[in-house]
Amino acid sequence: MGQIWEGFLRGADAFGGWIIARKNRLLKIAVWVVGIVTIPLLGLFLLPTILAVVAPPLDLKQDLYALNRPVAFTFLDAHGKVVGRRGAAVGDRLTLEEMPAYLPAAFIAMEDRRFYSHHGVDPRGIVRAMMANLRARHTVAGGSTITEQTAKILFTNQERTFTRRIKTEMDAAVLEKSLSKKQILELYLNRIYLGSAAYGVDGAARVYFGKSARELSLGEAAMLATLTRAPSVFSPRRDLAAAQERAGVVLATMVETGAITQAQADEAKAHPAVVVDRASVDARNYYLDAAREEALKLASNNGERQLSGDLIVHTTLEPKLQEAARRTAREVIEGKAAKKANVHEAAIVTMKPDGAVVAMIGGVDYAESTFNRAIQAHRQPGSAFKPFVYLAALESGLSPWETRDDQPVYIDGWAPTNFGGRAYGTITLANAMAHSVNTIAVQVAQEVGVDQVVEAAKRCGIASKLAPNASIALGTSEVTPLELTSAYAVFASGGLKVRPYMVTQVNGADGRILYQRQNREPERVIAEHVMKDLTAMLFGVVSHGTGFSANLYDREAGGKTGTTQDYHDAWFVGFTTDYVTGVWVGNDDSSPMKGVTGGTIPAQMWKSVMKVAEAGLPPKGLDRSPPEDALGLDQSLLSSGTGLSADDEAAINNTPQIDAPQDQRQDKAKRKTTGGFFNWLFGGDEEKPKTAPPPGDN
Repeated sequence: MGQIWEGFLRGADAFGGWIIARKNRLLKIAVWVVGIVTIPLLGLFLLPTILAVVAPPLDLKQDLYALNRPVAFTFLDAHGKVVGRRGAAVGDRLTLEEMPAYLPAAFIAMEDRRFYSHHGVDPRGIVRAMMANLRARHTVAGGSTITEQTAKILFTNQERTFTRRIKTEMDAAVLEKSLSKKQILELYLNRIYLGSAAYGVDGAARVYFGKSARELSLGEAAMLATLTRAPSVFSPRRDLAAAQERAGVVLATMVETGAITQAQADEAKAHPAVVVDRASVDARNYYLDAAREEALKLASNNGERQLSGDLIVHTTLEPKLQEAARRTAREVIEGKAAKKANVHEAAIVTMKPDGAVVAMIGGVDYAESTFNRAIQAHRQPGSAFKPFVYLAALESGLSPWETRDDQPVYIDGWAPTNFGGRAYGTITLANAMAHSVNTIAVQVAQEVGVDQVVEAAKRCGIASKLAPNASIALGTSEVTPLELTSAYAVFASGGLKVRPYMVTQVNGADGRILYQRQNREPERVIAEHVMKDLTAMLFGVVSHGTGFSANLYDREAGGKTGTTQDYHDAWFVGFTTDYVTGVWVGNDDSSPMKGVTGGTIPAQMWKSVMKVAEAGLPPKGLDRSPPEDALGLDQSLLSSGTGLSADDEAAINNTPQIDAPQDQRQDKAKRKTTGGFFNWLFGGDEEKPKTAPPPGDN
């Protein structure tokens, strides 16, 4: 029994020793854990004090409102009036006293409640952000103070690395050491990016609410405060209801911080902020985006000069025509008929014959899509490419008035057909162009050589890659609306080389001229006699061909329709002696439209824009060669009010007008009472004919 008891005591002693040893190890682990957690926390809370000691003073001679900001542009139109801005100089520099008190309070409530009590770095905020991220298992909070955010704007970028974070904290300490809280907050509110190309609260207030930040309501101030972290995602232009809901969160937070009362918050929620309609202003952004890139290239001398500060850019923009293009695109594409026809996008370019781009619409809604279809979208031009086929033909010695037979064409298993399967028999090249006869265009391209067609198009300014195959005669190689319009400007200029341009002069903030356009001696790229023949052919398209819907009646115009296979794209590009305009309609996903041809919607849109462009200008005739024998022309083409058969005119008249403006509906009525093409051209009254060749591929 004693031995048993002794054994038990020895066992108990051993177990007790094991417990003590285990306890020591646990204690050591606990000490290590406490040390690992405490030392960094201690260092974190001591960091502001350390940084305040080692941070160097800030060079206050530099302009902190311009430091490391994007080059700021002020754009002037063709008449010298301000039409837009880009960069940080969107709004005025405001002091806190010029702002309503609740505006800075809204940003403080959302971004940095302890702004006035910390020294640039807020340890509590960092810990709070860490805990929030751990709970969410992903980054939901950054813990950056307003001072740190200001430091990022001024001195660094938005990179998220440990090294960058340490540098930002040092820069924040520099700001706190050299500036007052008031100065830091003013810098922040005047430099923060809030989306839609708006920098600073005043710029954002003008963009979203059409007013200065001085006049913002409480609800509007709260909405701006929601835009600091993801301005494009949270933009009220994308989802106003969601933006108003987020503004409600800001208001509740402001109540918590004591910035406003509950009654004020309730009043603001009862009258939520709404954004202004900036459709007219935003539509200019397609033009200004392109002008900005051009100005940067020209003013920097293709990168050889470093640009900084503010730039004043003189452009060729004509606001009246820009607005006409915007209104036409918006009204037509958003109309019921266009939606029924599955037409969702458009691009319009208007320029002068020397290449000065006076209007550009790259899409129906810039706020929805900044993709500039006028210069970035490559689409097949269809029959709008045929003028280059006939240009090559004329240069090879053919005449517009010689004839060709419309007969089947077979090239390596490919057999092009005419629009609607129509047959034309024997007709002149001029009529083949006017009615867009595919078979004859392909025949002519084969006759003169596809390489010659490509060369003619390149000479006129088509820069996109052109595949030298048989189908190029029907416009199967893709081009942009800008380059096709500028190529037609060569026709409008009488055969002179045209380089499209938007910028005439760039000045620095101090008035220095960094770039000034020099007028060069124009280079002739098409012989005069050839150009007159081609102009006569393009005139026929509008006067009695597939482009008759673009007829301006009181002045001559030339142009060409274009429709691609299965109605993926539809074009009309045309000119007078004063302006050249190109119109494209289609869908971004290349889905087919329903029966939309170049002679319908695009021609109607072209006419709507060009009527505004020509308003007040004296009518001028095109410099074109006359028909070889005017009286010997097909009488069915000369005696009709439209140059179309009754069936074809009915087809055009019954084509959905795509909610065309009232002046076009009046033109339609005018068309039915006019004395006819013969009367318009030569004078006198002619009876309406019974038949006429039908239009070809529109």
